[in-house]
Amino acid sequence: MAQQLVAGDVVIDGFVAHTFTREDANNYFMLLLKTPPSQRFMGYYGIVYYQGAWYITRNVNMVQGTSPGIPFCATPLLDYNIGATHGTVIPQRRWSPADEVDVRRHVEGAMLQLPIFFINRDGGIGFGLPDILRGCDRDVHNGNNFAPLGGRTMTHIRINWPGYTYWKRQVATRDETHARNPITLARFMKHLGTSVDKFFKECMAHGYAATDPRWQIGTRGGITQAEVKVIGAIHVSANSWMPIIQLTRYVI
Repeated sequence: MAQQLVAGDVVIDGFVAHTFTREDANNYFMLLLKTPPSQRFMGYYGIVYYQGAWYITRNVNMVQGTSPGIPFCATPLLDYNIGATHGTVIPQRRWSPADEVDVRRHVEGAMLQLPIFFINRDGGIGFGLPDILRGCDRDVHNGNNFAPLGGRTMTHIRINWPGYTYWKRQVATRDETHARNPITLARFMKHLGTSVDKFFKECMAHGYAATDPRWQIGTRGGITQAEVKVIGAIHVSANSWMPIIQLTRYVI
């Protein structure tokens, strides 16, 4: 019973829950894992909590993605506990297509990939935005491995920063080699970091004001790039990823 309760905390203390809210984290995991309607995803997939993270231990073959070059994993990672980190996770409304037909095709009917997390070689979760922009690729654990992005050639990075208009940027997910291999984890992290930086610069250049002052971006008492960490990314539709963003301080 205790193990089941701890496993259930994935929709309370995980990065996905703190990004999308607890209720929507449950909805997202049900979609992501293609859970049968009569089942709860935690029991059906044998979600287990171990050393700060939640893993899938049952029916694993049903959640392995379609990304080329990605080996099968017997106990894939689902999410990390935010308790191992410091700072507020930026809440974002989960992006979804406006048209119901597109929702069925690109979300409900798509093979969504499991969340991606960027781990330091020393075991820490996430990288500071300034470090990413300076080129800390070599410090990413398994950074030269292919990123499991679903096999497409392009994807959208989407940001729904609270109090601001939704923002997106298209990036390539194949490299420039003749084989057109998937990009690496390190390069995907660089795409995300560059996207977050561009979003900040646009907001500050145009003087955009947040509808909620707690999330104001800018150098005059607002949130700056120096306070931002990129933890990972969540696959929200067939061709869309949203970055998991955490601050180096707490916002109340």
